[in-house]
Formats: sequence, C-alpha cells, structure tokens
Amino acid sequence: MTPIITIILILGASACAIFLKKEKEVLRSTLLLSILGSLSVFAIALPVLFNVASSWHSSVWLLDGFSALMASLVAFVYLAASLVSFRYIGHEYKERIISLADLKLYFTLFHLFALCMILTVLANNSLMLWMALEGTTLSSTFLVGLYRKKTSAEAAWKYIIICSTGISLGLLGILLFSYGSSLGGVGGGEIFTLTALFQNAHLISPEIVKWGFVFLFVGFGAKLGLVPMHIWLADAHSNAPSPISGLFSGILLNIALYGIIRFRFITDLALGSSAWTSQLFLFFGFISILLPALMMLVQSNYKRMLAYSSVEHMGLITFALGLSPLGMLASVIHMIGHTLTKSMLFFGAGEILINYKTTQTSEIKGLMKRAPYTATLFLLGILAIIALPPSALFVSEYILFATAFALHPILSLFILLALSIIAYAMLKTTVGMLFSATEKEQVPVKERWNITHWVMATQLVLIIGLTFFLSSNNGFQFINSIAKDTVYIVKQ
Repeated sequence: MTPIITIILILGASACAIFLKKEKEVLRSTLLLSILGSLSVFAIALPVLFNVASSWHSSVWLLDGFSALMASLVAFVYLAASLVSFRYIGHEYKERIISLADLKLYFTLFHLFALCMILTVLANNSLMLWMALEGTTLSSTFLVGLYRKKTSAEAAWKYIIICSTGISLGLLGILLFSYGSSLGGVGGGEIFTLTALFQNAHLISPEIVKWGFVFLFVGFGAKLGLVPMHIWLADAHSNAPSPISGLFSGILLNIALYGIIRFRFITDLALGSSAWTSQLFLFFGFISILLPALMMLVQSNYKRMLAYSSVEHMGLITFALGLSPLGMLASVIHMIGHTLTKSMLFFGAGEILINYKTTQTSEIKGLMKRAPYTATLFLLGILAIIALPPSALFVSEYILFATAFALHPILSLFILLALSIIAYAMLKTTVGMLFSATEKEQVPVKERWNITHWVMATQLVLIIGLTFFLSSNNGFQFINSIAKDTVYIVKQ
C-alpha cells in the first residue's frame, strides 16, 4: 500500500488554503483534510509497526518498523499541530496579528511541510529522501519569517542558509555512496536505493564510504541541530508560530537523524564494524549535551529555552546511538518520548504567548493564577522533559546511563552533571513564570479549557502510559523489533 492517498489528501489541504476565500473555510477544510491525511498515514504505518503486516519495499518506497514508527510520529504531531493551529492561528487572525493572506500562506506551507517529512521517512530512493528533506527547509522557511519582523526575517535567513548548505553537503555524501556502489558493480537505479546499498555495502570502498558518511553526517547534522551546526535552531524555533515550533522540535529534528541512521549502518557494513561511526556519534552527542547546559543558565526567553533543550535531547539520542547495541534501544525510546513531550511544551508555549503577548520570562508572572490549565500542563511537561518518572524519557535515560557508565564512565559523569544543570535552569525559569507574584494583584480572567489543552492532555497521557508499557516485557520486545530495523533496514 503506497502513500498516494496521503499525498492527495495533504496536497488537497494545501490547495484549499490557496483557493478558498474566507478564514473559516480555510480553517475547517484544512483541518478536516489534515485529520484524514494523518489517518491515512496511520492506516499504512501502524499494521507494520505492530507486526500485523510485513515490512515491504519497492524502488521508491520503504516501510519497515523504523520508518513506520517515524511516519506514525510525524502523523501524530501533524494532527496535533493542525488542531492547535485551528485555535492559535485563528486567534492571531482575530487579533489582527496576521492578515488573511498570512493565514492562507501559513496553512499552505504547513501542510507541504508535513508532507515532505512523511515522504522523507517513507522513501527508499536516496535522492527522493534528499529532495523531501530539502523540501522541509523550503516549505518551513517562510513559516519562520511569517510575522515579517526583523528578528523573524533574520532567523528565516539563517535557517535557510545553514540548513540548505548542510543539505547540499548531505547530497554530496549520498552521491559518494552511490558512486562507490557503482564502482563495486551495482548497476542502474539501484545505486540510489537504500535497500540495494545495504545489501551491497560490502562492495563499496571503505575510503569512499567514510568520506560519504562524513559529508552526510555534517550536512544532515546541521538540520538535526548538533553542535556546532546548531546556530540556526534557537532563533528559528523561537520566532516561528508555536505550532510550527512544535513540529520543528518535536519531529523535524528526528527526521534529519533518520537519514543519518539509515546511512550509518550501510557505512558500518562497508567498514565491517561500527567502531568508526560510533566515535562520531559519541563526540558530537557529548558536545551537544554540554553546550545547552551552559546556554540554558542565561536564557530569558522560554521558547529559546525549549529550543536549547531540543539540542540537548538530540545530543542524548546521538550519544546513545554510539553505544550500540543497547544504546539503540535507548535512542528509539528517547525519540518517541521527546517527540511527544517537546511538541506538547511548544503548544503550551503558544498558550502562554496568547495570554501574555511576550516570550520574555521576566514579563510572565502569576501564570498559575491567570491560566491554571496551561500552567499545570506546562509544568507537567517540564517535569517530563527533564526525565522525572513517570516519563518515557526516564526509561530511555535509565537504559542510556546503565550502558554509558559501563563503557564511558568519565563522559557519563559530565553528561549527568550537564543534565542536572539543565533541570535546575528549566525548573527555576518555569517556577518563576508560574508562581511569582505580580506587581499588582488583579482578578484573573477565568481560563477556559480549549482544544490545545485537550491535545496537551492527550500527549501527557501517552507519555505516562508509554513509561509503563516500555518498562514491560511486551514493550521491550516492541522497541527491540524497531531497533533491529534501524540496523537491518528491512527484515530479511
């Protein structure tokens, strides 16, 4: 079953945003089609994810446990962001923060952005994977600059220049992989097919594959936000509309990592060992955890705080990937937990912005009194993102440290210290926003439970529920099955 129906539905949602004339028509039609588009992805991916149907691939498409997981996560966050956008963008239009043309532009690009992410994780053709990943940059750049302020315009330029440069390096890496496979005797279009590259990895020259992976790691690593290629991330995430920030941090970073992981194991097969790639993952993962710990201490913008938290978590996942094979289990669990938790926090950040019209933490006081639903859910999200139990991130970090302390005890101590600093900084900022007294005691406007709160509450239930599921025998076998597919691409 190919994703043609998904493509038609999501393109239809974009077309509605372009051609419909009224704000309500755009909101309702694009919401309906995005729900149908997400459901169509679930219909394709969930049977494979839960082993009801077998993995399959063609010259164009690839669907195994890992790609099914990623597609399901994209579909879930896309659906959640669509629901949140219905309120958030609708509110900004009523407040005249954006015009009707801006609203139509937002939804046109929003759907294209999601579609490109779905195509990235379902592509078996490496050039298609690259084009879809580049499409995520092109479609989301104007979303970063939607408000046409100086800061958002600068963030959009920085985003497109750094990420497009990185993706270009990634293309060079892909071409080197294909060139190496053609020298080894692979013919025709198979030199661009992930499954064929995997099956014929032993024919690729080790020198070519090393250069190819370095270009790809650095290039896709820029999109992933690894230090030192991360300099676009905080600006873009803090200036984009909050539902887009949720897509950025929640799933786009994982999509870039998906590309690296696919080519990582082709490289390992060509080299006959994972030792060389593991060193890259350990080094870049380590520094991508340490830097955010320092930056978090000086943040005065809660969206930038969440953005640097994303750099930290991508560092943790990358570090875990260097601890194969047990580290792979931790990385898969962490991807799931971070996707749910960070998108939830950015949706909550959007509610805070609606209430206070600012992202400066010093100007937000008494949030618990003014917006108790938002404040409670945001606080619980912060507790989850710093991996306090019961959080799925607690399970992944427990596995990570159990492995890391045995293999790299000194690095593990530094990482533990960095995570402690990050937890302190995030809790200090959050508690200050929620419980600090306002200068003048005012009767707070009663906050109403809205669609964003429903989305956040659903995500919180999933985060807690996954903690217990992943700690069980069935949960371990489920994650182990997905982790194997990250290595073997498709079950043989």
